[in-house]
Amino acid sequence: MSDAAPVVWLEDGEARDDAVRALGEWARARGIRLEALEPSPPAIPFDPALAERAEKELDRARLAIGAADADAAERALARSESLLREHPELPQAAWLRAEVERAWAARWLRVEPRDEARARAAWENAAALDGGRAPGIGETAFPPREAVKATLVLAGDDDVTLWLDGAPLQPTSRTARAATYAMDVAPAEHHLLATSGGGTVFASWVAIAGAEPAPLHVSVATRGACSREQLGRAEVQDGRIAALGVTCPRWLAAVPGERRGSVRVARCERDTCGPLLEWRVERMPTYGPPQAHDKRSGWPAWATWAIVGIGAATATSVALVASGVFEARPVEPRFVVGGARQE
Repeated sequence: MSDAAPVVWLEDGEARDDAVRALGEWARARGIRLEALEPSPPAIPFDPALAERAEKELDRARLAIGAADADAAERALARSESLLREHPELPQAAWLRAEVERAWAARWLRVEPRDEARARAAWENAAALDGGRAPGIGETAFPPREAVKATLVLAGDDDVTLWLDGAPLQPTSRTARAATYAMDVAPAEHHLLATSGGGTVFASWVAIAGAEPAPLHVSVATRGACSREQLGRAEVQDGRIAALGVTCPRWLAAVPGERRGSVRVARCERDTCGPLLEWRVERMPTYGPPQAHDKRSGWPAWATWAIVGIGAATATSVALVASGVFEARPVEPRFVVGGARQE
């Protein structure tokens, strides 16, 4: 295993603080650096004021079309369309874009220079986006384009909901890595949005061609591979770790032990984990005199130990004196070959 690994606690126990310390000792003994879980990617925010700006430009375009002012109409429609293209995260982007297309159709039919082919294409684009509606006063409707069968493959987590032009999609098949969606849609540019946990995590405009369009591949990451949401799938089942769907390359599963200062740890790679093995912190024995006081006499216990210590030291001194250790040794001459020596 690498020298760094995120750890996820699967159960809470009374000895959790002691288990954390035990896990730290276990990691140091093996040269492993414990890491925090990855944060989940934030949701994509959207500004409602942008939708209001797009609608105001659309209103300006309609007034300009009524006044037969082609230049003012085209400028307002271009500003509204550009705003929607740049901000697909707006939930109502498909509906607003459809209305912009219908305004383009009105401009090419009612204001010089006129172009019926461009008006028809714009009306068909609008119907592809919102499914079509009855024409209003002064509008000319055209038949919608014939739908084609398209396929979308979503790679990512299984808690993602896809929305095509504001309508939710249901997957036709799913694997551990991806989900496949089969759709009947008109060839045009469509609005694709993905949500997870109530927030937008992906938004884009996608083009679907006619005849037999190639499958669309979209990758949406709602959480890191080693995030709390990802590793939160793991659980203890019959004494082992079950981690179905986890994609974190290397991680640790920890469970507080039954004894204080103990922890059970399993090493894992993606959705496969080894057995839970126990690690206990060794406690060092402590020595020293008791610190309690005698409540009846008020005499502290440590004082008794001090007297005992002094008495033991005194007895030792007496024994040493009696043995003559501290007496002066007489010095006498000793004659040896080569002269006399003092001892």
